[in-house]
Amino acid sequence: MRLFTDDSSSIADPFLRRAWILARNGLGTTSPNPMVGCVLVQGTEIVGEGWHSHAGGPHAEVVALREAGSAAAGATVYVTLEPCAHHGRTPPCADALVEAGVARVYIGMPDPSHVASGGAERLRAAGVDVIFAEDPTPFAALNPGWLMLVREARPFITVKLALTLDARIAAAPGVRTRISGPEAHAVTMRLRAASDAVVVGARTAIADNPALTVRDPDGTPASHQPLRVVLTRQTDPAGCSFLGDVHGKTAVLMPAGCGIKAPEGTQAIAYDSAGGVTDAMRALAAEGIAHVLVEPGQTLFTALWDEGLLDELVLIHAGGVGGPGWTGSYTGSGGAAALELDTSMRALEAAVVGDDAITVWTRKTQE
Repeated sequence: MRLFTDDSSSIADPFLRRAWILARNGLGTTSPNPMVGCVLVQGTEIVGEGWHSHAGGPHAEVVALREAGSAAAGATVYVTLEPCAHHGRTPPCADALVEAGVARVYIGMPDPSHVASGGAERLRAAGVDVIFAEDPTPFAALNPGWLMLVREARPFITVKLALTLDARIAAAPGVRTRISGPEAHAVTMRLRAASDAVVVGARTAIADNPALTVRDPDGTPASHQPLRVVLTRQTDPAGCSFLGDVHGKTAVLMPAGCGIKAPEGTQAIAYDSAGGVTDAMRALAAEGIAHVLVEPGQTLFTALWDEGLLDELVLIHAGGVGGPGWTGSYTGSGGAAALELDTSMRALEAAVVGDDAITVWTRKTQE
């Protein structure tokens, strides 16, 4: 997720760019569906536009067609993702476009899912011109979580760490410490709002007792909240006060048969402990979670890294020096004996926010 720049800036066509911007209105609310935007044009005039707002609701093409009405006949359609060709919660969008009599459809990227793909072929078979964008990259960037669900049956995982200049996460072990300033805190709220779930390890949850909510600048909880999750292997997280509170859904992600009971009002999600954090993340995917934000301690961070699950890393560096606490952000399975530097991440963005510096890192293998 770009925090300081905009992927749409590389889209040359202004109507496809508009469709991309519309799609972003569904950020954090469409999973397990993708974000999609659609624009209908007659000549140079937009006659209808829409986006997919939530799973089970009308798709972007249908919203745009309703707004266009009879003006959809002969129109040119610009849509960020190939229109679906299957009956799910809603009828196929490709059929709706054909029935409306549109003349041509410009598509940002093909649909890689074996369930919903095929819309382009259906449109062409009905005599509609179909043109795919030369560069699908900015359109893929809209939906990293959905694409990860389709390709690997797990969520896209963003990790956020706040560190002192000497790479400490706290003044001392087990001590709750506010490291970053209010401007960086606002970035954390953006990351949470864009995620389907926020995950914290059980020991960190007990030590820090975080709320993990999305909050307005005045501290008021936002109307839409991600699922807040405590991940545990053996630690009973019952002492974590946000579990079962009034600010949204909560869950305990625990090994099957471990004997831990989720507090009242909290969902229990089981995973196979032999599969490690990978299986825990797949258990979240089975619940329709496409994008996870993890706010980890050392143990969980190391497990994510070692299992190749760290898709994106947001580092917040504050201008102070910590105490005798955690000495680094990653030790790795090799510990002190590891002699080869792992350089699997690349810098995507950097910015100064208030008194803090924020860098965004992504895997080198990702487009």
